[in-house]
Amino acid sequence: MKNFGKNLFIAFLMILAIYQTTELWFDELSSHNFFSFILQQNSGFMQAQLYGPENVIVNRGENSSVIMHRENVTDTVYRRDFDKLITASVNKGETETSKVDWPHIFNNRCVVYSFAQPIAADSFKKGLGIGTSKLGEINEINSVVIVPNTTDNVLRTYIENDGETVCCVLKRADMVQKCTDAIEKFSESGNSCISSRASGFNIFSKNTFIPIINDGCSKINVSNPVTDGVMIDTKALENIADSFLDNPAVKWSSVVNNIYSYSDEYNVVKYSLNGVLEYSGYNTGDGGESQNPAANYAAAVEFLKKDSGIKNDIVLSSVNINKERSRFYFDYAVNNIPAVMSDELKKGLDMHSSIEISVSHGSVVKYRRYLCVIEQGNGKEAMTSDFVKAIDNVYNTLENNEMSVDDIDLVYKINGRQNDVPVCWKITIGGKTYWEAA
Repeated sequence: MKNFGKNLFIAFLMILAIYQTTELWFDELSSHNFFSFILQQNSGFMQAQLYGPENVIVNRGENSSVIMHRENVTDTVYRRDFDKLITASVNKGETETSKVDWPHIFNNRCVVYSFAQPIAADSFKKGLGIGTSKLGEINEINSVVIVPNTTDNVLRTYIENDGETVCCVLKRADMVQKCTDAIEKFSESGNSCISSRASGFNIFSKNTFIPIINDGCSKINVSNPVTDGVMIDTKALENIADSFLDNPAVKWSSVVNNIYSYSDEYNVVKYSLNGVLEYSGYNTGDGGESQNPAANYAAAVEFLKKDSGIKNDIVLSSVNINKERSRFYFDYAVNNIPAVMSDELKKGLDMHSSIEISVSHGSVVKYRRYLCVIEQGNGKEAMTSDFVKAIDNVYNTLENNEMSVDDIDLVYKINGRQNDVPVCWKITIGGKTYWEAA
């Protein structure tokens, strides 16, 4: 019996040694603690929760098309290898002064994290297990660029914000190989894109990744899963509401002034005829702790996974963080293209995006979602207007056509229940949004 216990203890130490070797290899976590690893695995937060990524752009080099992958916030496993490489290069690499040379980089293999909004450097470091003393004076991060150099066996990781760039250089042939392997196996799901700076388009205020679709794009159909516009499917609505309640079997419900309500002791779910589902929670977390945007974002994503009525990909559109709470705004996506609400629909619903989540101290206190299911139509239609023509059309309407373009994207503009919605260009200039046919 004593020998059995001794052998069991030796086996445990062997497993621990293997695990710690693996962690040192990747520097995946900020703490090389075996029990911490077990707890994080059990909690379901093993994958880094970064509240900024909008797109991950992968260039295989050698005249291959550059793939723009919209980050579906509820499924980021594809990013895990790249996350590990960033962590390893920042923690173990040497820092040098170097700017991102976009024309040069976009002629070679590279990976780019493009953020919807800057992410706090502290949250970025915590999410990826990067040492707190790393990245110097950078407070916010706009983009991350990973470049493997197989000739010199050097992995370069550029951490950018508006004012400065930190380049971390890791001279490790094995890490360079891991990066090239991850790039090669990266899924083809996504649309091609170009970099405005790499392509010499100086009308943009910052480096902008512009979607390019050459083989046409499908139209979409937008429907409401609980109504046909006349009758309410109360069973379907109740099934969605149940996913937010702790004990649906003992819930109580009512219909007052065409507002359908479902609640239990701690939660209430309401649905109005304008198509908006709204959740409110009575548990606001520990008010004695300071807000943690990364933890709040993780809570928001986990909450999204509870909503059984969501049938499409969900992409992050913007973030608003203050001392009281964090607000996260999301849109649906199909065909790797966001489906955003029209200005008229936003105004009518008093919403900024299709999904809005307010989180305080790790607890969701308010959730609003424009209830819809988006399906891809049959066949594809060729696009008749490229981004250059679309921007020219907007400039022709402006008194001051010297202003830089803040952003451009290819989107579906939805305005309620519709069929055959085509893609269009969404262009932002001077803080104002313009829509042009694609």
